[in-house]
Amino acid sequence: MEAQVISLRPEYDVTTEQAGELLALQREILEKVALNVDFREILDALCKAAEQVVSNAVASIMVYDQAGESLTVLAAPSIPPEAVALLNGLVPGERAGSCGTAVYQNEAQYVVNTRNDCRWCDLQTFAHDFSIGACWSSPIKIEKDKAIGSFALSSFEERTPSTFYKQLLETCAHIVGILLIRQEKEQSLFRLAHYDPLTGLVNRDLFKEKLDSVIACSASQQKQLAVLVLDLDGFKDVNDSQGHDVGDKVLQQVAKNINGVLNRSYVLSRLSSDEFAILAGNSGEALSIQLLIGKILALFKKKILVEDYEFTLSTSIGISLFPEDGLSASDLLRNADTAMHAAKLAGRGCARFYNEGLTNSAKYKMDLITGMRIALARGDFVLHYQPQYCQKVNKLAGVEALVRWLHPEKGLISPNDFIPIAEESGFIQDLGLWVFTEACRQCKAWWDSGIPEFSLAINLSVKQLDEDNIQKFQEILLAMKFPIHNLELEVTESLIMHQESLAALHKLEALGIRISMDDFGTGHSSLAQLKYLPISKLKIDRSFVKDLSEDENDRIIAKTIIAMGHSLGLIVVAEGVETVEQQEFLVQEGCDLIQGYLLSRPLSAEQFSALFNVE
Repeated sequence: MEAQVISLRPEYDVTTEQAGELLALQREILEKVALNVDFREILDALCKAAEQVVSNAVASIMVYDQAGESLTVLAAPSIPPEAVALLNGLVPGERAGSCGTAVYQNEAQYVVNTRNDCRWCDLQTFAHDFSIGACWSSPIKIEKDKAIGSFALSSFEERTPSTFYKQLLETCAHIVGILLIRQEKEQSLFRLAHYDPLTGLVNRDLFKEKLDSVIACSASQQKQLAVLVLDLDGFKDVNDSQGHDVGDKVLQQVAKNINGVLNRSYVLSRLSSDEFAILAGNSGEALSIQLLIGKILALFKKKILVEDYEFTLSTSIGISLFPEDGLSASDLLRNADTAMHAAKLAGRGCARFYNEGLTNSAKYKMDLITGMRIALARGDFVLHYQPQYCQKVNKLAGVEALVRWLHPEKGLISPNDFIPIAEESGFIQDLGLWVFTEACRQCKAWWDSGIPEFSLAINLSVKQLDEDNIQKFQEILLAMKFPIHNLELEVTESLIMHQESLAALHKLEALGIRISMDDFGTGHSSLAQLKYLPISKLKIDRSFVKDLSEDENDRIIAKTIIAMGHSLGLIVVAEGVETVEQQEFLVQEGCDLIQGYLLSRPLSAEQFSALFNVE
């Protein structure tokens, strides 16, 4: 009985048996895809399946290299390695054999005899050495019908392809195209999930996977490894001054610079915005780590050039070691991060190794942050008011509102202990808004009860200088009908010199709120700068008041500040006045207001009310 002929495509007529072979081949490959078999194994299996159909022939798959200029062998399980090496780098053209010509012409090439076909003129030695009699090749197409490679069957005898063999060749090329698209999408998804799109570095998840893998290896070999966490100092200023586009390019350059000093055994990751991590593999020895730290810190001594800008950044580095500082990726990263924050506290631009004391310190901070939030909700924060007295008329001129934490178990907690942590954690925004609201409410109540009006001074943190907070201040003042001319906000000299802060202070001044410069003399402002600042009052820092009786230099500084402030039309306040000698000197030099324990300690609201016989 004659075999029935069926048509898979109009131009190809194959028998039922042959169609079954093609379907079996496709089913075999589909099963491997479904079982998530390795991509290379699937390609090898496809080549071997085609070789079983076409006897005395070997199959190969070639694709463009990354540069898109020449072809490289992707799969050829039955071709000798030396032949593969010779095929790699084949440049498509009209005389580049069957494969190179198929890609160049973008259509199938059926060379029946390699010895006398012009398409094989330049590959005669190869054909002779490896006994290639015939070679058929079909282009692999995945996008816009453009060839990106070829699937080929090379026969060891002169041979004309049958209709079925042509169909087989085209089917295999089509399958490879599908597999390449799938592989490309999988790689794209993998990169999206595991790599930072901006720098191309591994992200936190993949870094932890690699770290866990290296930990397991190091544990079995009893070797050390190190994890370094790097945070860029002052990077926020780059984004704020030049925008995020320039900031992104700075991060890319930083990543490139760091990668340049690392060898292949290291893994560099971008953990977050301006935070990076390095896995030092089995290079945890103290000397090699110190050398690496030195190289990284040296990098940041050079200016970073991006577009037409120059940036000078530093980095704070924290280091944790396996197994001393942790047995898991999470532990090592957390402890390196803790050490990095210690480096920042030590002055930035330096490195610190982790130790257990840092964890205790971090735990103390976290407990304090949690405690502060509970305290604010429970009403454990209270305000005390320290009077400021006018020396000319010897009467109350103002008060400074000072926050105190009255802990139900620990008693009074010093602001020196919790204010820095509140600022570092961002809790200062909530606490500062409560202080602002409560101080304004209390003073308004006093004035409404008949106490003569005076100035209310409230300390302001840099983290409160944003549009949202300024809007809230305005709403609170309007709701209370607070006399804005009685309000002044105190900011430190270092804070007021930042351009971003200065713009916010101008907005507050425009609302009618006066600005007082606290701790004057400890920062970097000059007389030339002072005349442009939106301030109405200078406070002489207590460090210059403390030794006025004994230190001639402090007397000169205080005298100069008073004269300079008056020349600019500013009110001058001396804080920390504790002796009569200090008071007499300041009065003699014309200091306007005095604040300190000599005249009054900070008072509770009840104690302050008692000064005026107000309940």
